[in-house]
Amino acid sequence: MPTALEMAGPILEMMTWLCLPPGLALLFYSGILRRFVHPWTVAEAVVYADATGTGFRWFDRKYQVHHAPMSPHDIKDLTVGDTLPIYYHPKRPTQWQTAAPEAVGRTAVVLGRVLTGIGAVSLIAGFLLPMF
Repeated sequence: MPTALEMAGPILEMMTWLCLPPGLALLFYSGILRRFVHPWTVAEAVVYADATGTGFRWFDRKYQVHHAPMSPHDIKDLTVGDTLPIYYHPKRPTQWQTAAPEAVGRTAVVLGRVLTGIGAVSLIAGFLLPMF
């Protein structure tokens, strides 16, 4: 009957191979995403009110004016002429938000760190286990 130490070796090796390569791949993938994918651009928007209603106006990178009509209830804390940062998609300026966007690939980073950590601990434990 194999002892616990004899069983730990193959389990640790399996954990190393199941966790370390996918974890490193996820970290590499998230690094590429953060480096080359910039879906949101920030601009300074101004609150306006005219005959058509109230909303935000801002200039994009090509100095084109964009409008985001809002109800007075949505901008009740702001007055006409106030500025605020607005985040928009450069290729689709109609896609915008006032809250700061979440970092790209955040889930991949967290999962990559966890898997890499488990794989690294398994690798080190697999090397240290025969010494005892």
